[in-house]
Amino acid sequence: MKPSLLPAESALPGADRSPATGASEPALRPMGIETEYGMICLGFEGPVDFAFEASTLVRAAEIEPVFRGWDYSHEDGRLDLFGQRHRLARDPGDLADNRRRSAGLSRQELIADTVLPNGARYYNDHNHPEYCTDVTRSVFELVRQDAAGEALLLSCQRVRNAAGLEGQVLVVKNNTDYHGRSYGTHENYLVDRRLDLRFLIGQLVPFLVSRIALTGAGKFGSEGQHADRSVGLQISQRADFFARVSGINTTTDRPIFNTRDEPHSQPDRYRRLHVICGDANRSHYQTALKAGLTALVLDRIEAGHDFGVALNDPVRAMRAFSRDPGLEAVVETSRGRLALLDVLEIYLDAVTASAPGSGERAWIIGQSRELLDQLRSDPSAAADRVDWCAKAGLVAALEDGGEPLSGSELQRLDLAYHYLDPRYSTHLQLVGQGRMRSLVAPEQAGAALRRAPSDTRARLRGLLVARFGGLIEAIEWDSVQLRLGGRGARIDLGAVHSGDIDELSAAAERAADAAALERALARSGLVAFGER
Repeated sequence: MKPSLLPAESALPGADRSPATGASEPALRPMGIETEYGMICLGFEGPVDFAFEASTLVRAAEIEPVFRGWDYSHEDGRLDLFGQRHRLARDPGDLADNRRRSAGLSRQELIADTVLPNGARYYNDHNHPEYCTDVTRSVFELVRQDAAGEALLLSCQRVRNAAGLEGQVLVVKNNTDYHGRSYGTHENYLVDRRLDLRFLIGQLVPFLVSRIALTGAGKFGSEGQHADRSVGLQISQRADFFARVSGINTTTDRPIFNTRDEPHSQPDRYRRLHVICGDANRSHYQTALKAGLTALVLDRIEAGHDFGVALNDPVRAMRAFSRDPGLEAVVETSRGRLALLDVLEIYLDAVTASAPGSGERAWIIGQSRELLDQLRSDPSAAADRVDWCAKAGLVAALEDGGEPLSGSELQRLDLAYHYLDPRYSTHLQLVGQGRMRSLVAPEQAGAALRRAPSDTRARLRGLLVARFGGLIEAIEWDSVQLRLGGRGARIDLGAVHSGDIDELSAAAERAADAAALERALARSGLVAFGER
């Protein structure tokens, strides 16, 4: 759930159909994505034990080698960025109605923590199977690692459904079950600890609200406290579920800006910015732009740039913008009444002024600008890269010359878009027809399950799991604890730098056996060994 964050000097080349990062261009900041997947459960008698089903899906992973377990001893989810400690609220609508089968599982069996050879973490979080990419400094590698998670979940669905268990489970990559419950797609970014927190919140919140034009997955109807039967297509799946501007909770009373302080790196130097207001995108382009454009905005904020715009009521603005796919709604701001694309353009203009002319930054800016222009002139032109526009196109085609679709029909159409199973996924049908662009081929996603990003400490974590998983005693985002030669060996991933990561990774690649690994780590002087 909390990808590791550590700067590295080298940047990873872009995806096959995307520009490579230029040699002279600094890489983007470390970033990662964590996705809670939904489950459609069919053919069950009585209430579904969602905890059991989520755990079963995670334990159905057939990839090897993996490390099973997670070190929670250093985690503290109650501390916020202001140094205050909170009691976390719990969503009363959590999927916990039936514990008939899960009650017989141990905590370890229920959570089913699994660390994969690509450095990712896969486990049961709040009764949803969750896949967390390790971090990278390339948006194209991030898309590959996120697509690897989709491939893994689809494989687990097939294994589970072939096992003779009750019912069938279909995995969906979305954010709502249409019964008032929302589950998250969270992003993580490394930011400088010295950055004034109130300045960061003030500058970032209008962007997080306005970026939904480019990053929204879309949905039909509305939910929650402000549900309105007149609402049709929404831009964002998550906009209904936010209640405040900032705060520490993630499952209820949700804030647009999350203040949880778990840096998973050097706490005196870095923060982990945990962004919880994004949507689960099927579009590869939206995943890349969601992370990439946010990273560029953070660059400008860290440089002290004031974007000069504030929303009078960000929560209400997000809801109003999301419920207006015509993009005509205006809200009160410090610059007067502005529409969604007006606010977004303020940010895009600012990052464009500082972006280089080539590499990933230029690609992010170019794609964002092109889509913004299309949304202003003809949103249907963006349907090959933007999920909510694709959904609008599907509805228009189905209703052409006929009766409008009912609310339940629209919801079924929405869910079908987010199925991972190619037999049912309208998104994958659009990809196959050439009507939705893709950045990652299925074989690339499968390969990414076994290959960690090479531009961050993910490389070392993945190598240790892949080559020496049987020697690992404990693992978390900050560290790996090994048992070598009868003594403990702890690698503090929060303290080593990029050159050290390269050295340790090379040692892990060269070592023929445990003894060779022990000698190499001892020579490095970067590993703390215990007594024999």
